[in-house]
Amino acid sequence: MSGQLQGLSLPAWSRAGSGRISLPFDFSPEKLVYGGEALGYYQGRPVLVPRALPGERLEVEPVRVAKGVVHARPLRILEPAPQRVVPPCPYFGRCGGCQLQHLSSAHQASWKKEILRETLRRIGKIPWEGEVELHAGPPWNYRNQARLKVARQADGRVVVGFFEADSHRLCPVDACLILSPRLNAIIKDLRREEWSVPLSGCLEIELLANDGDERVMLTMRGKMEGQNGETLARMCLARLPGVSSVAIERGQAHQVFGEPALIYQVGEFRYRISPGSFFQASRFLLPEFVARVTERQSGDMALDLFAGVGLFTLPLGQRFTQVIAVEGNSKSASDLTASAQAHALENIRIAREPVFDFLRRLAQTDAGLAVLDPPRAGVDVGTLKILIRLRPRRIHYVSCSPPTLARDLRYLTERGYRLDSIELFDFFPQTYHIECLARLSRSDLPNSS
Repeated sequence: MSGQLQGLSLPAWSRAGSGRISLPFDFSPEKLVYGGEALGYYQGRPVLVPRALPGERLEVEPVRVAKGVVHARPLRILEPAPQRVVPPCPYFGRCGGCQLQHLSSAHQASWKKEILRETLRRIGKIPWEGEVELHAGPPWNYRNQARLKVARQADGRVVVGFFEADSHRLCPVDACLILSPRLNAIIKDLRREEWSVPLSGCLEIELLANDGDERVMLTMRGKMEGQNGETLARMCLARLPGVSSVAIERGQAHQVFGEPALIYQVGEFRYRISPGSFFQASRFLLPEFVARVTERQSGDMALDLFAGVGLFTLPLGQRFTQVIAVEGNSKSASDLTASAQAHALENIRIAREPVFDFLRRLAQTDAGLAVLDPPRAGVDVGTLKILIRLRPRRIHYVSCSPPTLARDLRYLTERGYRLDSIELFDFFPQTYHIECLARLSRSDLPNSS
């Protein structure tokens, strides 16, 4: 730590390039930004610092400059903010999984709402003055999914954990406070010495627990050939608590041992999830989330675009005469098909192709609702252009990325749609992640909010 600070002029900032700057300086952040860092200014230059809060004074040390932004690390807290709390996790600041444990849970949610508003305004040119309805669940033990990294130490022992922030260095963990109890029990077991040899060829273990946190599906990635992979899979089934399915991933294929898939119940619906399919990673808010996306909606036709395993498709199938679910991932589409058949929803049609390819061949539709649940990159402009031409009465856009949501909402609201409401689901407390539901309707229709 530095003592008294002297010579705070940083001439390196005025030169081109992104070389390391080593001189510490006092810093007072102004706000939190998407990504979890605190933003402020020093000598007219924007500065981003992790684990810092608005309203406090810190001593920070620059580590790099990128695109005109100084990235610094905190050295000392000189004047803490009232909202600062002691992070309960011993790995916080090293493990890259959480960014906001130093901020109280209530203030995390408030800042996420402000970050969402600011992102809509800055990127989407949407000055949203209406309410941002917040849905919050328990702040700990909420994750039903994790990707454990596996590495071998110099002494030959295999350790499991997560990558450190902005690196590929492993941070070994005994337990993760945001994971479900069942997943933590498996992590504890995997740290035992008896797993060092069986896990020697494994690089990553993906874990997914069911809604009751009773049964777990593992997906193993790495260099586990032939008998070695089968031996590891059967050992996991026999010795790890709650593990009911183990998949050895080889390229795009999976060799599955135990049960072929996991069954996850949300409300009255049971969803099949196979290795390679995507499913939500937070367990407490899912019933409320599904209800808000699909409730009070009915009619002749609904489109569920980027449908995945059918989280929204099945409840829409009870409300609409026909539902067309579009999913390009063949495994997710197969799971959706199986789940729809299990619920006897014969009015659901499943298109196994990319959304753009499907929409460009859809000559005409009178869809009352189009649900969009794209990946983090959002919806490409070609797909949005076709969707606008098809003119669904309402669009419910589910997003895990406020920047791409803002970009796409700007496109929609400039071309005949009105933003009626926006809701924030705090699926991932202690992290910067934000899940949103934006409801839009055609501008020529009465307000549907």
